[in-house]
This record gives sequence, structure tokens and C-alpha cells, in this order.
Amino acid sequence: MPVVTQLSVVVENKRGVLAEICTRLAEKAANIIGLMAPHQPGNVPVRLVVNDLDTAKRVLDQMGLKYSEESVLNVRVSDRPGALGKITRKLADAGVDITFAYTTILKGAGNANVILGVSNVDAAVKVVK
Repeated sequence: MPVVTQLSVVVENKRGVLAEICTRLAEKAANIIGLMAPHQPGNVPVRLVVNDLDTAKRVLDQMGLKYSEESVLNVRVSDRPGALGKITRKLADAGVDITFAYTTILKGAGNANVILGVSNVDAAVKVVK
């Protein structure tokens, strides 16, 4: 199971901000693998996992956006009832807290990518294989 680096960018929740980030990343061929942008007023943390971390960081720097980096799990699970439950149960039983999660799935693909923020990445990697 791969550990990947997530970028968290805090931006003002206003029309066009997410579009600008996505457009600038696309212009530099940085593909977004995972994205979470919550609905809330004020400033919001946009979480991104991209295929080219260095390029994404350069783009965000050029935009003048501050970001933080965090190691997260990128888990592939089968598209069937209970698959995610098995992984999250293993983590809970091992004492690993899930601090956030977001997922993508394409109908008929058979698998989903799940991005998990966890309290202990090393412990989680040992538990979820």
C-alpha cells in the first residue's frame, strides 16, 4: 500500500478559487489523483494528492498559496460492500485513528482509491496490506 504526500492548501472559499488551482495544475500537466474541498464559509483546507508533487508545489508557490505536506495512505479497495469496512476495522483494532478520508470510484472500474489521513502512518502501513 503506497504512502503518498498530500498537499493541504488553505484558501478563501469563493467562486473560482478551486478552478484556478485546477487550471494552473493542468497547465503544468500535474494530474489530480485525489481532492477534498469541504463546504464551509471563510477559509477552507483544500486537500490534494497529485501525480507530480514537485510540479504542484511550484505551481502553488507561483500562485502565492501557502500549503503543508502530510503523508497519507492511498489504499485501493475493491468495489464491493464491506471492503472499506475491513480496512477501517483493522486500523481501529490496531489503535490507528483515521483523521479524515476521501475516495474516488469510477462505476464499473472494480476498485476505488481511498485517501486516509491517519494518526500513525507507519503503524497503518503494517496493518493494512
